[in-house]
Amino acid sequence: MRLTLLLNRSAGTLRTIDPDQALADLAEIFRARGHEVTAEALGGAETIAAIERNCTGSGPDVIVVGGGDGTISAAAAAVARCGKTLGILPLGTMNLFARSLAIPLDMIAAAEVLATAEKVAVDIAEVNGRFFVHHVALGLHARMILMRARLDYGSRLGKMWASCKAWWMAVRDPPNLIVHIRADALQFQRRTAAVVVTNNPLGEGHIPYADDPRQGMFGLYVANSPRWEDLLSMAVRILFGSIAGNPLLDKCVAGEVDIALAAPTVRASVDAELVSLETPLRCRLHHGGLNVLKPRSELGAAGA
Repeated sequence: MRLTLLLNRSAGTLRTIDPDQALADLAEIFRARGHEVTAEALGGAETIAAIERNCTGSGPDVIVVGGGDGTISAAAAAVARCGKTLGILPLGTMNLFARSLAIPLDMIAAAEVLATAEKVAVDIAEVNGRFFVHHVALGLHARMILMRARLDYGSRLGKMWASCKAWWMAVRDPPNLIVHIRADALQFQRRTAAVVVTNNPLGEGHIPYADDPRQGMFGLYVANSPRWEDLLSMAVRILFGSIAGNPLLDKCVAGEVDIALAAPTVRASVDAELVSLETPLRCRLHHGGLNVLKPRSELGAAGA
């Protein structure tokens, strides 16, 4: 199999090790399994450009990308458009989509399972034409990202601590959104501090990611209390995997979700990247729209 390996030098895991040595070690794992490998370690913007470049023409069969959630989301969007296959090396802080695919969080272990993995079609979603693999969030999460960007951090642990401080600041001054939501045939209006739409419903008992990325449905989650104490409690419960039993969170599943607001644009978190989106937001799901490498053990378990 022809394979291109691209590492984002800015990813958290590579900040404390030699990225060139890591690239050589990872490439050797794939070559040892008989793959024809081209490998590069690049800066963040250069990584995205290289992904786009490898999606054009004949190119490789598989593009393996190492980076955080933002890099992986951009890679998934490019690969979904060109129809190639994406392999994910989780090198960020949360690595949510990699967790959905049951890819080991250790870089070397991830490469070893990807080198013998099989291609699987999983779901990818879009909001107003912009692809996402995990979530689009309005209100509280977007405000947290904005506040975190104002804090200084230089490592993965530093980013985690900055996220905690930013969450505290965000819940103490929560957003106040009036949203009109259509989830399939269900329609309602709500005043809320947070709305999250996820690519497949979130699983239970772990940090928020989908247990199965092939369910063909959105998860819709709406905060139902404006009190900062409740918002903080809600966020902590979600972090520790209490979704279905979380009384501070209204939830449902749907094949399509539309969200209208009074303002012509809204700040949103799309796979943890802060963006401005025109309203209304129209979320559509492409069932089986993304080809990925998934560990064989998971494939067997899913088939059983």
